[in-house]
Amino acid sequence: MPRLIAAFVALLLALSASPAAASALPDGGGVLKDERFTELGPIVEAAGAAGLRTFDGIAVVEERIDRTGEVLDTYRIRIDVAARTVADANQIIAEQVAGVDELRNEYTAVIDGLDERDRERLESEADARSGTSAMIRKVASSDWVCPVDGEMEFRDSWGEPRSNGRKHDGVDIVAQSRTPLLAPEAGMVTFRWDMIGGRSFDLVTADGDYYFGTHLRSYGTEGDVEAGEVIGYVGRTGNAVGSHLHFEYHPGGKGNSVNPFFLIDTHCR
Repeated sequence: MPRLIAAFVALLLALSASPAAASALPDGGGVLKDERFTELGPIVEAAGAAGLRTFDGIAVVEERIDRTGEVLDTYRIRIDVAARTVADANQIIAEQVAGVDELRNEYTAVIDGLDERDRERLESEADARSGTSAMIRKVASSDWVCPVDGEMEFRDSWGEPRSNGRKHDGVDIVAQSRTPLLAPEAGMVTFRWDMIGGRSFDLVTADGDYYFGTHLRSYGTEGDVEAGEVIGYVGRTGNAVGSHLHFEYHPGGKGNSVNPFFLIDTHCR
């Protein structure tokens, strides 16, 4: 727009400054011409062109402004949708949390209403289900190491009666004396001795699982060990009949023993 104004100002100045060279009507008549208009022709044309360019520029700017407005509207729509999505998600989570709290309260009320014997039975069944789940994970793991490194024989002797009314809480793996015993998983190994088991090892893993082995001839590495590290050797100490390893697995910690036969049968053949 400033260019258009400047052009018209130049036009007015030219009109006022141009000499009056008007020609009379030529003989024989004709059209009256003023040379000033002839001289100002280029200026008028330039002013017109400048005006057109200015209007074109304004149109381009207006178009860009319109496009920018459309883009901003699109972003505003997206932000609104995102905000609604987050709000809906928060509402769903809140409802689920409330549902969990309600179920927990109902479960607590049911447990509190049971007598001691029924409560113990339910807890025992829950531990058994948890142990079965842990056993499945260990059986499927390619990192689990067979605890006996050599030729061996074993069978499912879980639950068989033992002296003094005890039941067998593990599996006996028969192997030659001095056969290396390996840590089935990484963890902390400690050693101990008693009259029944003789030399024994306890292994506690990082996730709290507990392994127990007994009747060892001698000990291996104690403390922090990696899976597959030698932690002892097969023997017949304690009340053992013949050289073998009595092996137990307690998922989640000592006192929750489960039948380890499936572990041995999967990883030791």
